[in-house]
Amino acid sequence: MDRQQVLRDVKDSFGIVPGFINAIPDPHIEAMWTSMKQLQLQPGQIPPKYQQLMMLAVSTYAKCKYCTDFHTEAARALGASESEIAETALLVGHTAMFSNWLGGTQYDFADFQREVRLACKMLSGNGGRAKPSPSARA
Repeated sequence: MDRQQVLRDVKDSFGIVPGFINAIPDPHIEAMWTSMKQLQLQPGQIPPKYQQLMMLAVSTYAKCKYCTDFHTEAARALGASESEIAETALLVGHTAMFSNWLGGTQYDFADFQREVRLACKMLSGNGGRAKPSPSARA
């Protein structure tokens, strides 16, 4: 697509051509718009509202005010409630806190992996019980 075709497609999608799209240099506008449209604006395996909440989480963690604003508004437009947006931001902060604490204390990664897998068995309804090894049954 040439620039004018891209800008028509943007307008068809958004109703306007945002300045940040129009500012993309000619050699890159088609690739950048196509990737944005395909990855951020079209349904995939994850429903669009949840895609936007995920991108909001990443944007919040990256501390990008532009992306945070875009994905907050897109999530709202796709039906996210204020409490879902707030919970997304809370989860980002909580995850970052644990990440910083685990990395800062250099918690043993092998222990962490073993403990997480046991905990996730409990979450999955397996009661956290690992299958006994053959030698333990004797």
